[in-house]
Amino acid sequence: MIDYPKPSELMREWRPHLFSDSSRVAAYKLGRSEFSHWLDTLTERNQHKDFEIFCRHLCERIICPNLRTQTGPEGGGDGKVDTETYAVSVEIAQRWFVGDANAATERWAFAMSAKEEWAPKVRSDVKGIVETGRQYDRIYFLTSRPVKAKRSHDLEKELADEYGVPVTILDREWLIEKTLENGFEDLAYKDLGAGTYEPEKELIGPNDFRRNQKLKEIEERIKKLGDSRSDQTQLVSDTYEAARLSRNLERPRFETEGRYNRAINLAKKSGSHDQVLRANYEYCWAMFWFHDDVEPMNRMYEEIENIALSSGTAADLSKVGNYLNVMMSHAARNFETAEYLNLEERSARMAEQLTAMSQNASRPNNALHAETLLVLMRLHDEGSRNDPKALESIWSDLDEIVGRSGGL
Repeated sequence: MIDYPKPSELMREWRPHLFSDSSRVAAYKLGRSEFSHWLDTLTERNQHKDFEIFCRHLCERIICPNLRTQTGPEGGGDGKVDTETYAVSVEIAQRWFVGDANAATERWAFAMSAKEEWAPKVRSDVKGIVETGRQYDRIYFLTSRPVKAKRSHDLEKELADEYGVPVTILDREWLIEKTLENGFEDLAYKDLGAGTYEPEKELIGPNDFRRNQKLKEIEERIKKLGDSRSDQTQLVSDTYEAARLSRNLERPRFETEGRYNRAINLAKKSGSHDQVLRANYEYCWAMFWFHDDVEPMNRMYEEIENIALSSGTAADLSKVGNYLNVMMSHAARNFETAEYLNLEERSARMAEQLTAMSQNASRPNNALHAETLLVLMRLHDEGSRNDPKALESIWSDLDEIVGRSGGL
Protein backbone atom coordinates (compact mmCIF):
# COMPACT_ATOMS: atom_id res chain seq x y z
CA MET A 1 0.00 0.00 0.00
CA ILE A 2 1.39 3.39 -1.02
CA ASP A 3 2.04 5.81 1.83
CA TYR A 4 0.88 9.08 0.28
CA PRO A 5 2.02 12.39 1.78
CA LYS A 6 -0.53 14.47 3.64
CA PRO A 7 -1.91 17.62 1.98
CA SER A 8 0.07 19.88 4.33
CA GLU A 9 3.29 18.02 3.49
CA LEU A 10 2.67 18.55 -0.21
CA MET A 11 1.85 22.24 0.22
CA ARG A 12 4.92 22.79 2.41
CA GLU A 13 7.06 21.27 -0.34
CA TRP A 14 5.36 23.19 -3.16
CA ARG A 15 5.02 26.57 -1.45
CA PRO A 16 7.29 26.78 1.59
CA HIS A 17 6.93 30.59 1.69
CA LEU A 18 3.33 30.15 2.86
CA PHE A 19 4.47 28.44 6.07
CA SER A 20 6.23 29.62 9.21
CA ASP A 21 9.98 30.20 8.85
CA SER A 22 10.65 30.23 12.60
CA SER A 23 12.56 27.54 14.47
CA ARG A 24 10.45 24.44 15.03
CA VAL A 25 12.23 23.77 18.35
CA ALA A 26 9.91 24.77 21.19
CA ALA A 27 11.29 27.25 23.71
CA TYR A 28 8.77 26.08 26.32
CA LYS A 29 9.04 22.39 27.13
CA LEU A 30 6.46 20.46 29.11
CA GLY A 31 5.64 16.76 28.81
CA ARG A 32 2.19 15.30 29.38
CA SER A 33 3.19 13.07 32.30
CA GLU A 34 5.22 15.88 33.86
CA PHE A 35 2.30 18.29 33.64
CA SER A 36 -0.12 15.69 34.99
CA HIS A 37 2.11 15.15 38.04
CA TRP A 38 2.50 18.90 38.51
CA LEU A 39 -1.27 19.38 38.58
CA ASP A 40 -1.65 16.43 40.95
CA THR A 41 0.74 17.99 43.48
CA LEU A 42 -0.40 21.62 43.44
CA THR A 43 -1.68 21.49 47.02
CA GLU A 44 1.70 20.24 48.27
CA ARG A 45 3.26 23.46 46.98
CA ASN A 46 0.35 25.63 48.18
CA GLN A 47 -0.40 26.72 44.61
CA HIS A 48 -4.15 27.18 44.99
CA LYS A 49 -4.07 30.82 43.87
CA ASP A 50 -1.61 30.07 41.06
CA PHE A 51 -4.00 27.40 39.78
CA GLU A 52 -6.89 29.88 39.72
CA ILE A 53 -4.81 32.36 37.71
CA PHE A 54 -3.71 29.64 35.28
CA CYS A 55 -7.30 28.47 34.78
CA ARG A 56 -8.53 32.01 34.18
CA HIS A 57 -5.83 32.67 31.59
CA LEU A 58 -6.54 29.36 29.87
CA CYS A 59 -10.30 30.01 29.82
CA GLU A 60 -9.68 33.47 28.34
CA ARG A 61 -7.88 31.81 25.44
CA ILE A 62 -10.34 28.94 24.96
CA ILE A 63 -13.81 29.72 26.33
CA CYS A 64 -14.30 33.51 26.44
CA PRO A 65 -11.94 36.50 26.65
CA ASN A 66 -14.19 38.68 28.85
CA LEU A 67 -13.30 37.40 32.33
CA ARG A 68 -12.86 39.59 35.40
CA THR A 69 -9.70 39.53 37.48
CA GLN A 70 -10.79 38.73 41.04
CA THR A 71 -9.15 40.88 43.72
CA GLY A 72 -10.76 39.33 46.80
CA PRO A 73 -9.65 36.39 48.98
CA GLU A 74 -8.90 32.94 47.65
CA GLY A 75 -11.61 30.43 46.90
CA GLY A 76 -14.07 33.03 45.69
CA GLY A 77 -14.46 34.69 49.10
CA ASP A 78 -17.80 36.37 49.64
CA GLY A 79 -18.28 36.57 45.88
CA LYS A 80 -18.44 32.74 45.65
CA VAL A 81 -16.82 32.76 42.19
CA ASP A 82 -13.15 32.76 41.20
CA THR A 83 -13.91 34.71 38.04
CA GLU A 84 -16.94 35.63 35.96
CA THR A 85 -17.80 37.21 32.64
CA TYR A 86 -18.43 40.90 32.27
CA ALA A 87 -20.92 42.23 29.72
CA VAL A 88 -19.68 43.48 26.35
CA SER A 89 -21.62 44.64 23.30
CA VAL A 90 -22.62 42.22 20.57
CA GLU A 91 -20.57 44.32 18.13
CA ILE A 92 -17.43 43.73 20.18
CA ALA A 93 -18.14 40.01 20.57
CA GLN A 94 -18.48 39.68 16.80
CA ARG A 95 -14.82 40.65 16.58
CA TRP A 96 -13.62 37.86 18.88
CA PHE A 97 -11.90 34.98 17.17
CA VAL A 98 -11.94 32.64 20.18
CA GLY A 99 -14.63 31.59 22.58
CA ASP A 100 -18.40 31.62 22.62
CA ALA A 101 -20.04 34.92 21.65
CA ASN A 102 -22.92 34.12 24.05
CA ALA A 103 -20.53 35.01 26.87
CA ALA A 104 -20.85 38.64 25.80
CA THR A 105 -24.48 38.95 26.86
CA GLU A 106 -24.84 36.12 29.39
CA ARG A 107 -23.45 35.91 32.92
CA TRP A 108 -21.11 32.96 33.41
CA ALA A 109 -19.46 31.95 36.69
CA PHE A 110 -16.18 30.06 37.02
CA ALA A 111 -14.92 28.16 40.05
CA MET A 112 -11.52 26.43 40.28
CA SER A 113 -10.22 23.91 42.78
CA ALA A 114 -7.11 21.80 43.33
CA LYS A 115 -8.69 19.84 46.20
CA GLU A 116 -8.44 16.08 46.00
CA GLU A 117 -12.09 15.66 46.98
CA TRP A 118 -13.41 17.52 43.97
CA ALA A 119 -17.03 16.26 44.00
CA PRO A 120 -18.05 17.81 47.37
CA LYS A 121 -16.25 20.97 46.27
CA VAL A 122 -18.20 21.32 43.02
CA ARG A 123 -21.46 20.73 44.91
CA SER A 124 -20.70 23.42 47.49
CA ASP A 125 -19.40 25.87 44.89
CA VAL A 126 -22.44 25.53 42.64
CA LYS A 127 -24.76 25.87 45.65
CA GLY A 128 -22.94 28.99 46.83
CA ILE A 129 -22.89 30.56 43.37
CA VAL A 130 -26.63 30.03 42.89
CA GLU A 131 -27.38 31.39 46.38
CA THR A 132 -25.77 34.73 45.51
CA GLY A 133 -28.94 35.40 43.53
CA ARG A 134 -27.00 36.87 40.62
CA GLN A 135 -28.85 34.78 38.04
CA TYR A 136 -25.87 33.16 36.34
CA ASP A 137 -26.64 31.58 32.97
CA ARG A 138 -23.86 28.99 33.16
CA ILE A 139 -21.37 27.68 35.71
CA TYR A 140 -17.95 26.21 34.92
CA PHE A 141 -16.00 24.19 37.46
CA LEU A 142 -12.32 23.43 36.77
CA THR A 143 -10.46 20.83 38.79
CA SER A 144 -6.84 19.69 38.76
CA ARG A 145 -8.05 16.16 39.48
CA PRO A 146 -8.96 13.45 36.94
CA VAL A 147 -12.70 12.86 36.54
CA LYS A 148 -14.27 9.93 34.71
CA ALA A 149 -16.50 11.01 31.83
CA LYS A 150 -19.62 9.23 33.14
CA ARG A 151 -19.14 10.63 36.63
CA SER A 152 -18.75 14.13 35.21
CA HIS A 153 -21.81 13.81 32.98
CA ASP A 154 -24.00 12.44 35.77
CA LEU A 155 -22.99 15.16 38.22
CA GLU A 156 -23.46 17.92 35.65
CA LYS A 157 -26.99 16.67 35.00
CA GLU A 158 -27.75 16.31 38.70
CA LEU A 159 -26.63 19.87 39.50
CA ALA A 160 -28.38 21.35 36.48
CA ASP A 161 -31.62 19.62 37.46
CA GLU A 162 -31.30 20.76 41.07
CA TYR A 163 -30.38 24.41 40.46
CA GLY A 164 -31.70 25.11 36.96
CA VAL A 165 -28.33 26.28 35.66
CA PRO A 166 -26.14 24.41 33.12
CA VAL A 167 -22.95 23.19 34.82
CA THR A 168 -19.78 22.15 32.97
CA ILE A 169 -17.00 20.25 34.75
CA LEU A 170 -13.53 20.51 33.19
CA ASP A 171 -10.96 18.14 34.65
CA ARG A 172 -7.22 17.55 34.54
CA GLU A 173 -7.30 15.85 31.14
CA TRP A 174 -9.06 18.87 29.64
CA LEU A 175 -6.46 21.21 31.14
CA ILE A 176 -3.59 19.10 29.80
CA GLU A 177 -5.13 18.66 26.34
CA LYS A 178 -5.94 22.35 25.85
CA THR A 179 -2.54 23.44 27.14
CA LEU A 180 -0.34 21.06 25.15
CA GLU A 181 -2.31 20.69 21.93
CA ASN A 182 -2.70 24.45 21.51
CA GLY A 183 0.86 25.39 22.41
CA PHE A 184 -0.04 27.11 25.69
CA GLU A 185 2.96 25.79 27.62
CA ASP A 186 3.82 29.44 28.31
CA LEU A 187 0.82 29.69 30.65
CA ALA A 188 1.83 26.57 32.56
CA TYR A 189 5.37 27.92 32.95
CA LYS A 190 4.46 31.51 33.86
CA ASP A 191 1.48 30.80 36.12
CA LEU A 192 2.42 27.45 37.65
CA GLY A 193 6.18 27.15 37.16
CA ALA A 194 5.67 23.89 35.25
CA GLY A 195 8.16 22.85 32.59
CA THR A 196 11.19 24.74 31.34
CA TYR A 197 11.84 27.79 29.18
CA GLU A 198 14.90 28.23 26.97
CA PRO A 199 14.57 31.66 25.30
CA GLU A 200 17.64 31.10 23.13
CA LYS A 201 15.64 28.51 21.16
CA GLU A 202 12.90 31.03 20.35
CA LEU A 203 14.23 31.92 16.88
CA ILE A 204 11.75 34.00 14.86
CA GLY A 205 12.21 33.92 11.08
CA PRO A 206 12.19 37.17 9.05
CA ASN A 207 8.86 36.34 7.39
CA ASP A 208 7.25 35.49 10.72
CA PHE A 209 8.63 38.66 12.30
CA ARG A 210 6.85 40.74 9.67
CA ARG A 211 3.71 38.60 9.87
CA ASN A 212 3.54 38.87 13.66
CA GLN A 213 3.94 42.64 13.52
CA LYS A 214 1.24 42.95 10.88
CA LEU A 215 -1.12 40.59 12.70
CA LYS A 216 -0.72 42.57 15.92
CA GLU A 217 -1.43 45.84 14.08
CA ILE A 218 -4.50 44.40 12.38
CA GLU A 219 -5.96 42.91 15.58
CA GLU A 220 -5.54 46.27 17.32
CA ARG A 221 -7.27 48.04 14.44
CA ILE A 222 -10.11 45.50 14.45
CA LYS A 223 -10.82 46.40 18.09
CA LYS A 224 -10.97 50.13 17.31
CA LEU A 225 -12.91 50.27 14.03
CA GLY A 226 -16.33 51.89 14.35
CA ASP A 227 -19.73 51.32 12.78
CA SER A 228 -19.45 53.61 9.74
CA ARG A 229 -19.75 52.05 6.31
CA SER A 230 -16.07 52.66 5.56
CA ASP A 231 -15.01 51.14 8.89
CA GLN A 232 -17.19 48.07 8.31
CA THR A 233 -15.65 47.62 4.85
CA GLN A 234 -12.18 47.84 6.41
CA LEU A 235 -13.25 45.39 9.12
CA VAL A 236 -14.21 42.74 6.56
CA SER A 237 -10.84 43.13 4.81
CA ASP A 238 -8.88 43.13 8.07
CA THR A 239 -10.50 40.02 9.52
CA TYR A 240 -9.75 38.10 6.33
CA GLU A 241 -6.13 39.27 6.33
CA ALA A 242 -5.77 38.32 10.01
CA ALA A 243 -6.96 34.78 9.21
CA ARG A 244 -4.49 34.48 6.34
CA LEU A 245 -1.59 35.66 8.53
CA SER A 246 -2.62 33.27 11.32
CA ARG A 247 -2.60 30.43 8.80
CA ASN A 248 0.86 31.30 7.47
CA LEU A 249 2.24 31.71 10.99
CA GLU A 250 0.96 28.19 11.75
CA ARG A 251 -0.83 29.39 14.83
CA PRO A 252 -2.91 26.74 16.68
CA ARG A 253 -5.77 25.51 14.54
CA PHE A 254 -8.49 26.83 16.84
CA GLU A 255 -7.05 30.35 16.48
CA THR A 256 -6.84 30.22 12.69
CA GLU A 257 -10.24 28.56 12.39
CA GLY A 258 -11.70 31.15 14.74
CA ARG A 259 -10.27 33.97 12.66
CA TYR A 260 -11.69 32.50 9.45
CA ASN A 261 -15.12 32.06 11.05
CA ARG A 262 -14.98 35.67 12.22
CA ALA A 263 -14.11 36.76 8.67
CA ILE A 264 -16.98 34.70 7.24
CA ASN A 265 -19.54 36.10 9.68
CA LEU A 266 -18.49 39.72 9.15
CA ALA A 267 -18.36 39.27 5.37
CA LYS A 268 -21.94 37.96 5.45
CA LYS A 269 -22.96 40.95 7.56
CA SER A 270 -21.17 43.79 5.76
CA GLY A 271 -19.18 42.43 2.83
CA SER A 272 -19.64 42.09 -0.90
CA HIS A 273 -20.45 38.88 -2.75
CA ASP A 274 -16.76 38.44 -3.60
CA GLN A 275 -15.73 38.86 0.04
CA VAL A 276 -18.29 36.31 1.24
CA LEU A 277 -17.11 33.79 -1.35
CA ARG A 278 -13.44 34.46 -0.62
CA ALA A 279 -13.77 34.03 3.15
CA ASN A 280 -15.70 30.76 2.85
CA TYR A 281 -13.49 29.40 0.08
CA GLU A 282 -10.20 30.24 1.81
CA TYR A 283 -11.38 28.77 5.12
CA CYS A 284 -11.96 25.33 3.62
CA TRP A 285 -8.78 25.64 1.57
CA ALA A 286 -6.74 26.43 4.71
CA MET A 287 -8.23 23.57 6.72
CA PHE A 288 -7.36 21.13 3.94
CA TRP A 289 -3.88 22.27 2.90
CA PHE A 290 -2.61 23.39 6.30
CA HIS A 291 -4.49 21.07 8.70
CA ASP A 292 -5.12 17.97 6.55
CA ASP A 293 -8.86 18.17 7.15
CA VAL A 294 -11.21 17.67 4.18
CA GLU A 295 -14.34 17.76 6.35
CA PRO A 296 -15.00 21.54 6.19
CA MET A 297 -14.72 21.38 2.39
CA ASN A 298 -17.05 18.40 2.25
CA ARG A 299 -19.54 19.91 4.71
CA MET A 300 -19.65 23.37 3.12
CA TYR A 301 -19.42 22.33 -0.54
CA GLU A 302 -23.07 22.98 -1.45
CA GLU A 303 -23.18 26.27 0.47
CA ILE A 304 -20.12 27.60 -1.36
CA GLU A 305 -21.44 26.21 -4.64
CA ASN A 306 -24.63 28.25 -4.20
CA ILE A 307 -22.65 31.40 -3.37
CA ALA A 308 -20.55 30.92 -6.52
CA LEU A 309 -23.58 30.22 -8.72
CA SER A 310 -25.37 33.36 -7.55
CA SER A 311 -22.91 35.52 -9.51
CA GLY A 312 -23.40 33.53 -12.72
CA THR A 313 -19.67 33.66 -13.50
CA ALA A 314 -17.44 30.78 -14.49
CA ALA A 315 -14.60 32.39 -12.52
CA ASP A 316 -16.53 31.93 -9.26
CA LEU A 317 -17.65 28.42 -10.17
CA SER A 318 -14.03 27.50 -10.93
CA LYS A 319 -13.33 27.78 -7.20
CA VAL A 320 -15.87 25.04 -6.56
CA GLY A 321 -14.18 23.09 -9.35
CA ASN A 322 -10.92 23.40 -7.42
CA TYR A 323 -12.63 21.77 -4.44
CA LEU A 324 -13.88 18.98 -6.68
CA ASN A 325 -10.40 18.27 -8.08
CA VAL A 326 -8.87 18.28 -4.61
CA MET A 327 -11.48 15.88 -3.23
CA MET A 328 -11.09 13.56 -6.23
CA SER A 329 -7.34 13.38 -5.63
CA HIS A 330 -7.96 12.87 -1.92
CA ALA A 331 -10.24 9.91 -2.67
CA ALA A 332 -7.82 8.50 -5.26
CA ARG A 333 -5.17 8.36 -2.51
CA ASN A 334 -7.61 6.49 -0.24
CA PHE A 335 -7.79 9.21 2.43
CA GLU A 336 -11.59 9.17 1.97
CA THR A 337 -14.00 7.29 -0.28
CA ALA A 338 -15.61 8.81 -3.38
CA GLU A 339 -19.00 7.89 -1.91
CA TYR A 340 -18.34 9.76 1.34
CA LEU A 341 -17.32 12.87 -0.62
CA ASN A 342 -20.34 12.48 -2.94
CA LEU A 343 -18.08 12.91 -5.96
CA GLU A 344 -20.30 11.35 -8.64
CA GLU A 345 -23.28 13.61 -7.93
CA ARG A 346 -21.15 16.71 -7.45
CA SER A 347 -19.18 16.10 -10.65
CA ALA A 348 -22.35 15.61 -12.68
CA ARG A 349 -23.84 18.79 -11.24
CA MET A 350 -20.66 20.75 -11.99
CA ALA A 351 -20.66 19.57 -15.61
CA GLU A 352 -24.32 20.52 -15.96
CA GLN A 353 -23.75 24.00 -14.50
CA LEU A 354 -20.72 24.67 -16.71
CA THR A 355 -22.53 23.39 -19.80
CA ALA A 356 -25.38 25.84 -19.21
CA MET A 357 -22.91 28.71 -18.83
CA SER A 358 -20.98 27.67 -21.95
CA GLN A 359 -24.16 27.87 -24.04
CA ASN A 360 -25.03 31.44 -22.98
CA ALA A 361 -24.15 33.40 -26.13
CA SER A 362 -24.99 36.74 -24.48
CA ARG A 363 -21.84 36.42 -22.34
CA PRO A 364 -19.17 35.13 -24.74
CA ASN A 365 -16.16 35.57 -22.42
CA ASN A 366 -17.90 33.78 -19.58
CA ALA A 367 -19.16 31.07 -21.95
CA LEU A 368 -15.66 30.36 -23.26
CA HIS A 369 -14.27 30.24 -19.73
CA ALA A 370 -16.97 27.72 -18.77
CA GLU A 371 -16.18 25.64 -21.86
CA THR A 372 -12.50 25.65 -20.89
CA LEU A 373 -13.35 24.42 -17.40
CA LEU A 374 -15.40 21.59 -18.91
CA VAL A 375 -12.41 20.47 -20.98
CA LEU A 376 -10.16 20.68 -17.92
CA MET A 377 -12.64 18.47 -16.05
CA ARG A 378 -12.18 15.89 -18.82
CA LEU A 379 -8.41 16.28 -18.52
CA HIS A 380 -8.57 15.56 -14.80
CA ASP A 381 -10.71 12.46 -15.44
CA GLU A 382 -8.67 11.12 -18.37
CA GLY A 383 -5.29 11.92 -16.86
CA SER A 384 -5.48 8.97 -14.50
CA ARG A 385 -6.47 6.58 -17.32
CA ASN A 386 -3.39 7.34 -19.44
CA ASP A 387 -5.35 7.11 -22.72
CA PRO A 388 -3.28 8.86 -25.46
CA LYS A 389 -6.23 9.26 -27.84
CA ALA A 390 -8.43 10.85 -25.19
CA LEU A 391 -5.63 13.21 -24.16
CA GLU A 392 -4.98 14.14 -27.79
CA SER A 393 -8.65 15.07 -28.17
CA ILE A 394 -8.49 17.24 -25.06
CA TRP A 395 -5.40 19.12 -26.27
CA SER A 396 -7.12 19.65 -29.61
CA ASP A 397 -10.18 21.11 -27.89
CA LEU A 398 -8.03 23.43 -25.78
CA ASP A 399 -6.14 24.58 -28.87
CA GLU A 400 -9.45 25.33 -30.59
CA ILE A 401 -10.65 27.33 -27.57
CA VAL A 402 -7.46 29.41 -27.60
CA GLY A 403 -8.07 30.14 -31.27
CA ARG A 404 -11.63 31.33 -30.62
CA SER A 405 -10.52 33.59 -27.76
CA GLY A 406 -8.61 35.91 -30.06
CA GLY A 407 -11.39 38.41 -30.63
CA LEU A 408 -12.75 38.50 -27.08
